Amino acid sequence: MEQLNLLFKTLLALLLCSLAAGQVSQCAPADSPRLRFVAQLSVNGCALFVHDTGESDGPHLAVEPLMCVTDSLVGIAPRFDFITQQLYFSVPVLMRDAGMLAEAQRQLRHLSPRSVSFATVTNISVSADTRSSIRALGVLWTPDEPVATLRLKNISSEDNSSRVPKTWLIENILPMQCVYSQKNSDGLRNSPREALEKVKLTASIIANGSCHDVQSRLRLQNDILLDSEINAQRFSPLMTCRQLKFSRTVNLENCSARVHQRLDMKGHFLIEPLLCHNISSLSSESVRYDYSRDMHYLKLDLVLQDEATRDAVRTQLADLSPLSVDFMRLWTAERSVSSSLSARFEVGPLMVSADWRSAQLRLLCTTSLQCRELRSVLLLEPVDIWRHVQWRVTSLVAEQCLFESSRITSSWRMKPLGSAASCSSLSSRAELCTADFAKRVKRDGRCFTIIQQRLTDKVSFQRNWTEYETGFGDDIDFWIGLQKIHSLSGATPRLFRMEARNHQNGKLYVCEYSHFSVGSASTRYRLSVSGYLPGSSNTSKDAFSYNNNLTFSTMDSGSNSRCSRQNSNAGWWYDSCTYVNPNGYFNLSEIGSRWNSSRNMQWLYAADYVYVIRPMLRSIRLMLEIS
Repeated sequence: MEQLNLLFKTLLALLLCSLAAGQVSQCAPADSPRLRFVAQLSVNGCALFVHDTGESDGPHLAVEPLMCVTDSLVGIAPRFDFITQQLYFSVPVLMRDAGMLAEAQRQLRHLSPRSVSFATVTNISVSADTRSSIRALGVLWTPDEPVATLRLKNISSEDNSSRVPKTWLIENILPMQCVYSQKNSDGLRNSPREALEKVKLTASIIANGSCHDVQSRLRLQNDILLDSEINAQRFSPLMTCRQLKFSRTVNLENCSARVHQRLDMKGHFLIEPLLCHNISSLSSESVRYDYSRDMHYLKLDLVLQDEATRDAVRTQLADLSPLSVDFMRLWTAERSVSSSLSARFEVGPLMVSADWRSAQLRLLCTTSLQCRELRSVLLLEPVDIWRHVQWRVTSLVAEQCLFESSRITSSWRMKPLGSAASCSSLSSRAELCTADFAKRVKRDGRCFTIIQQRLTDKVSFQRNWTEYETGFGDDIDFWIGLQKIHSLSGATPRLFRMEARNHQNGKLYVCEYSHFSVGSASTRYRLSVSGYLPGSSNTSKDAFSYNNNLTFSTMDSGSNSRCSRQNSNAGWWYDSCTYVNPNGYFNLSEIGSRWNSSRNMQWLYAADYVYVIRPMLRSIRLMLEIS
């Protein structure tokens, strides 16, 4: 009997060793062919990544595990682990699905594969962004099971749960429905997607005798945005495309499309991914809350490809008789952000939709008010933001090779100075329009230089005479200076335009004056303004003529410095004192009071004016027509 036991133990040890050796040998060869990325598919709202295993009798195609959440996350019930004494959330993650595999096989028929199957998964691990309030407890999964269970916990609730008796938790928490709390004054509820998108899953797969690690953010069915950087890093490099020749640039309303001709296929043309900001999508809903980061953000939607652009390009190529016009797919978008923008806002990664048609960029803010102000800036002048973000794009061509663009692009078409016919007569004043704080915009086909702009409260306008004379501010809030205003308007009076948004109803109010000029320093920059011009239904009434023929005053200089001190130490053409104070305090805290002080930023008639209520503004611009 003892000999039999000894023999049995020996055989068992040999069996275990052989199994261990077999497992090692499965992944051991370092010189085995690497996976070659073939395609990214979208099937039933989930993303599928397909690779060629490199086998000699191929192609044999391996599909990564889906790692897709198909169940709704709204109302996920919290659970309690009695052993670890932890509250957690249980999220089902689909790993493989026969129906989705069959659809993938149908979409891949053009490659004539010998086989299409899910890759063998040996291990799954999970991690979460350390800045996130979501922590990953682990993944429960049995190999070859179609669904894995992801366990997460919210560390922000740890302190509260630790004070609650565990018996109460067991009796009461399990039947509860988890409703995410309201985190901001906008009434925006925390999105489960935004809470979970910082979670990363890593799977080890076996293909053609070698192991490969594939990583992905947690993906949700029908709401898929993929981190373009992670997407590109997961695959081995493809070869560079050589059979392309640049054809022409087609200018669109907001951006430009660069078109290339395929040299290996006569009459076939390809368009680089647009990365064009879809400003029509910028609504109040674009200001959102990132539960995982405990921050607000502004969601910026970008178009990568659309049918309207394809049709416009095909029309532009009519002289070349194109047989086909198609889009390249975005592979990577190397982003460069200016220090001016990064100092104010954190720019998130570029997230790309699974169908390659759109992308999303997020600008994270410290408060919802800051995000709303940023949205106002984009609506008024998109270039003010997009000139601080540049892209260098690498594209995927026909699933076979990569093409790196030779140009750095923007998400908004930057029109060169003097490109507009209405702005071509600047001559000697052109250098003024490129000064540090000067901006140029077009309104109704007319070219204007902005001389004053206030969209946020980041720049104080409580300044002395010297600063008002020479100018101050940054790219968003600024005063270009009396010297420059005189240079623009002194010799030849200009048309003056005011644009202001009322804080209470958000309407844009506009008024124009046909005659505006400012004298030289010897006249203390005396103002001449007349010729009030009514305009749209939201036109402000005439409040500026009161300031005609007045000299400029600041808190430390001028005959009316008293008025400056009474009006928030701002500089302006004061008498006793003024109906307009665009350089006053950027203060929105007194909205709703019966008397809103004239010390605040205002243009008296930029609203349905009632004498005892002075309208307050959320933004204002003053500009001169220069052509």
